[in-house]
Amino acid sequence: MPPDAEVSTPNESLDSDGSTLSLWQLIRADIRGMVVDRGHGKFVFWLSIALKLLLYPRIQTVLLFRFSHALYRLRLSPFAYWLQSVGLSLSGAEIHPAARIGPGLCLMHSSGIVIGDRALIGRGFICFHGVTVGDSGKEEGQPRIGDYVTASAGAKILGPITIGDGATIGANAVVLTDVPPRGVAVGIPARTAKIRTD
Repeated sequence: MPPDAEVSTPNESLDSDGSTLSLWQLIRADIRGMVVDRGHGKFVFWLSIALKLLLYPRIQTVLLFRFSHALYRLRLSPFAYWLQSVGLSLSGAEIHPAARIGPGLCLMHSSGIVIGDRALIGRGFICFHGVTVGDSGKEEGQPRIGDYVTASAGAKILGPITIGDGATIGANAVVLTDVPPRGVAVGIPARTAKIRTD
């Protein structure tokens, strides 16, 4: 979580879910979230972006999601679902076009990621492989995830729960209850092991 980021209730901050940002603004934020600027100058930075767009399925998948979400909002759902299927076959990630995800989405590894249609995710979401965000199968509804949350490999975040800003979900944790801001959730079922102070 960036040191200057303020902790707030999930998705209360301006443009947290990206709903008022343009498609280009969202894509720029996503690319900057996944491509590190090593200070080599603009030409080298944008060249590295171009190469990674061609070579990295995780980045391609995020872009496909942004386009599919835009098409979904335009009520062109057949095309949106087609792009979703392209992303699934490309990288193994299945992100529903109706999911609302804020700017700066970063897939560290895309294989096995599933994000449901009613998921509401804030800015700067870092997601490792094998993560599921969706229904619990017991209660109606899907998670609301705050800003700058990290979901580690194999984490399952399920049901109508709230994950606070800056929270970390541990590897293979199964989260069925709320996690407070900056909380670290671990275990099956997950519990909040500590609240980070950094």
